[in-house]
Amino acid sequence: MLSFTRPLCFLLLLLLPAYRLLKKSGWVGGLEFPLTLGDWNGLPFRWSSPFMRVAGVLSSAAGVLGFACVVAALSGPVLFREEPVYSGTGTGIVFVLDVSPSMAARDIGNETRLDSARRFIRSFVAGRPGDSFGLAALGSEAALLVPPTTDHRAFSDRLDSLAIGEMGDGTALGLGIAVSAAHLVDRGRGRSCVILLTDGENNTGEINPKTAASVLPRYGIRLYVVGVGTRGEVPLDYTDPVSGKRYTGVLNSEYDESALREIALKAEGTYVSASSRDTLAAVFDDIGKSVPVSGSSWTRTVEDPVQYPVIACACLLLAFAWVVRRLVMGALS
Repeated sequence: MLSFTRPLCFLLLLLLPAYRLLKKSGWVGGLEFPLTLGDWNGLPFRWSSPFMRVAGVLSSAAGVLGFACVVAALSGPVLFREEPVYSGTGTGIVFVLDVSPSMAARDIGNETRLDSARRFIRSFVAGRPGDSFGLAALGSEAALLVPPTTDHRAFSDRLDSLAIGEMGDGTALGLGIAVSAAHLVDRGRGRSCVILLTDGENNTGEINPKTAASVLPRYGIRLYVVGVGTRGEVPLDYTDPVSGKRYTGVLNSEYDESALREIALKAEGTYVSASSRDTLAAVFDDIGKSVPVSGSSWTRTVEDPVQYPVIACACLLLAFAWVVRRLVMGALS
């Protein structure tokens, strides 16, 4: 809703009819730019074409509207909007995203596995404004990049900047699960979960993924393991962020689903396979239904000042009026 903090400033608009009356009574003259041309003893030249009349009307209208915008800006325009305020940090959800080179395989529609996972993660986060989200990445190493936070913009920015290969060439599933769970153990039972998205099986790292997963039920942390990608030969194209070398070719995509299923079972969690956009969408839909959404406790009214766009509009209108009156009409007079 639009409102004004200084509405009495609109009384300045009365200057427009007052000026019109004073001009009509002869007390003040019109705002003119005398550019009449004449030859030596001839009649003065006056341009009275329809174009000039239209230009004059447009110039006057732009000037009046520009003055009205200046008055509106002085009146302090603000937009009121309602935004939800949440009583706590909600459910803590950490996404563990595999960024090993195989995630560059382009077999989820026309997207790479990483890009497709990113797109569904962003959609999932957007639908849960009251929850806290964290981000971990794994390759041959694993690291928590964003601790669980309600600052969804910071989460999304780091998610978007993830690059294939930035954590090395391996797949350290155990490390990924461990570093995520370490930041969720204090949240209370049933208020946290880890969502692991990978297309491979554990082949490096100091922590066995089954060992890491078996600790989660003790703290009430739910684990979802999502196997991303199809089987068989798939195209792969990526640039190593460390060496800058580009790799192009065909990947023989095979991973042991039974191993991923065992990891999920150790955590008393869930394993699902997603080999297409539709199945990936269904996976996130199911996760969304099983993880409770934090409800808002109250709403607050926020004021957003909008005087700067109004000032910009006033400047454009007044500049247009000046250009038409002084340059266009002046050049043709």
